[in-house]
Amino acid sequence: MYTLGIETSCDETSCAILEKRKVLSNITISSLKEHKKYGGVVPEIATRAHLKNIDKVLELSQRKAGILLKKIDLISVTYKPGLFGALVVGLNFAKALSLAINRPFVGVNHLHAHLFAPFLNQKRRIKFPFLGLVVSGGHTGIYRVDDFDKIKILGQTRDDACGEVFDKVAKAYGLGYPGGPIIDRLFKLKYKNDFRFKCGRIGFDFSFSGIKTALIYKKMEMEKKGTFGLKVRQRLVSSFQYAALETIIAIVLDAKNKLKIKSVVCGGGVIANEYLRKRLKEEKSKGIDLFIAPKEYSGDNAAMVAGLGFYLYNKGYQNSNIGLKAEAN
Repeated sequence: MYTLGIETSCDETSCAILEKRKVLSNITISSLKEHKKYGGVVPEIATRAHLKNIDKVLELSQRKAGILLKKIDLISVTYKPGLFGALVVGLNFAKALSLAINRPFVGVNHLHAHLFAPFLNQKRRIKFPFLGLVVSGGHTGIYRVDDFDKIKILGQTRDDACGEVFDKVAKAYGLGYPGGPIIDRLFKLKYKNDFRFKCGRIGFDFSFSGIKTALIYKKMEMEKKGTFGLKVRQRLVSSFQYAALETIIAIVLDAKNKLKIKSVVCGGGVIANEYLRKRLKEEKSKGIDLFIAPKEYSGDNAAMVAGLGFYLYNKGYQNSNIGLKAEAN
């Protein structure tokens, strides 16, 4: 069975073709460069980029997979959450293709698709229940997953998403955009406690706005003293990254112990962070059954959307109603 995936929730225009869970192609074009000067994603720019690129990524995806549209059995598309205009482009494109080639389509939640990413190119049976962790530029949440149609949110950010705070701190510190990869490259474990930053948490909920404010005030304080150089910035962002990511680890372990669930599945753009991956793997050695998205499928991509759509369709989800609407939140 061949599934075409379409993902346009933010600034990545992506199409993928899967044979069951095997990825045959996954083509993504990002409009990131157009957003850099603004220090974040501009919805109107992202939407126009999707309109410009979606035909191209579909063609490239077919070419790489060696599969023509007439061989596609199912279309899977992100319909929530994300930027409304961006979602509309992908969803309407999927509807038009569904009508044109007379194939069913399934609308999926791309946050749930992030939790499917670790199972791409894998034949092993997915075991439930598991804890799901999604950490990205727009979302931070922890879930109980009894099946991919039975997902309950246990905790989420009460303010900024984790990746969003990395971007804002990097912008305030003059480091560039996107901030996550830049701060990860600057990170030195030896500086982890040079500044005692803390992230808020309430139960399984996250809060990152406080640490963001603390970093900005610390910058202002050091600028007044004339000590805000590159070395100090490295020490500050190292302490920041350590505090933010260790808070995530702590909440995951707390949820695992309280719910007595052994398996943890991780996805989302921030999962590509080297320190976070290293720490999660350290916890795996202590008894966690860990599934972590490969870096190439950690950010928004159509392969994970196709994979989840294939899974849900084979559980009995049939053609999504042609009136299905995009949901930003």
